[in-house]
Amino acid sequence: MKPGLHALYARLADGNVHNGAALAEEFELTRAAVWKRMQGLREMGLEIIGTAGDGYRLPHAVELLDTDRLRGHLRSRHIQVEVVGAVDSTSARLAELGDVHGHALVAEAQTAGRGRRGRGWQSPPGSGLYLSMCWRFESGLAGLAPLSLVVGLSAAKCLRRIGAAAARVKWPNDLFIDDAKVGGCLVEVSGAAEGPCRAIVGIGINLFATPAMAGLDQRWTVLEDHAPTVERNRLAAALIDELAAAFAGFDDGGFDRALEEWPDFDALASRSVDVLVDGRRVASGRAAGVDRQGRLKLETDDGPKRLAAGEVSIRAR
Repeated sequence: MKPGLHALYARLADGNVHNGAALAEEFELTRAAVWKRMQGLREMGLEIIGTAGDGYRLPHAVELLDTDRLRGHLRSRHIQVEVVGAVDSTSARLAELGDVHGHALVAEAQTAGRGRRGRGWQSPPGSGLYLSMCWRFESGLAGLAPLSLVVGLSAAKCLRRIGAAAARVKWPNDLFIDDAKVGGCLVEVSGAAEGPCRAIVGIGINLFATPAMAGLDQRWTVLEDHAPTVERNRLAAALIDELAAAFAGFDDGGFDRALEEWPDFDALASRSVDVLVDGRRVASGRAAGVDRQGRLKLETDDGPKRLAAGEVSIRAR
């Protein structure tokens, strides 16, 4: 985010009404320049209520991300945390840094946030938590097959701890509350088949509703409706701590512990589902958990199946 836009965004973060003329004087700008910057923030997806004559405000106050405050909540002192204004994608930015084990990047906004299977992820300033973390694993790529599930499970456990008691995971790692999506995870791995490799894990969580969400093609929800007193810096720290502990445990002991915990967080348990690959249905049946490789177990009319990839659609009850 350009310094001028970030300064104005920070000024609006208290949720109060700010007169256009007063903002122009404070930032030593013309009122037209203030209006132009407001438009720039709106183009990034930030909902701003009002006009220059009436004053500008956000629909709600926003807790700005702060490196010192976030680190103050963090238990994992070996993790390097970086807070930025706006980036194209937190995961893409981490990938540019190379092999930065234990580095977490948190952004106020993303201009090109990415979801699973190349989908975009709405990432307006202050409306969500956008976080990526890099981790080096000693196991080879084949051993990382269940990592997506470990990430989703870690995020859901974190959401439950901060008040969203109904948080679950829709295989492999979409975050759901009451059959509505509240967040998603993206895992990108690289390295040797049998040697050390790197994973960059990205997580996006909806904190507040935005106008852009009205155009989404699935049910969605926001954390504000389930845990309204959440602090962004505290949530980011809790998620980083949860991921760091889960990654260390996964590297040492594999998927066994997460596999034991999975049934309590499984959003698909005993549900009738369709599984699609590239938009084509490849299987239908009753979801029956996951196996040690993180594959979805499905009971079908043709017998049991295990699927390593696909998009799951829950059938209407």
